[in-house]
Amino acid sequence: RGQHNVTVVGEPALALVDPVRFEQILSHLIQNAIEASPADAPVAITIDADPARVTITVIDRGCGMSAGFVRDELFRPFASSKQGGFGIGAFEARQLAEAMHGIVMVETAPGAGTRFAVGFPAAQPMELAA
Repeated sequence: RGQHNVTVVGEPALALVDPVRFEQILSHLIQNAIEASPADAPVAITIDADPARVTITVIDRGCGMSAGFVRDELFRPFASSKQGGFGIGAFEARQLAEAMHGIVMVETAPGAGTRFAVGFPAAQPMELAA
């Protein structure tokens, strides 16, 4: 697929995740953001951490989604707001995150773009030493 500008802001952080599943989650969310965004609108990724949680947010400036779609369809398989979309990305991202004690949150509005935030438990010093 073509090139799309993606920016990353934040400091590295350590979370308790399975690296393969984590990569799948980010792949889904970033690909969805790129597909939703105009070619000249970069996708932004932010990393925020506190002692309990690490949150990665993927932000696009696409067309956004209605509250009804988010409530009733977004996290269901095979439901998509994109023409020709498969409706698997958000569904699978949430399933994978929940399997790792994470959470997926979404903020969106028609015409205002979308922010998907995925949060995981932060790794604690004793867990890092093990």
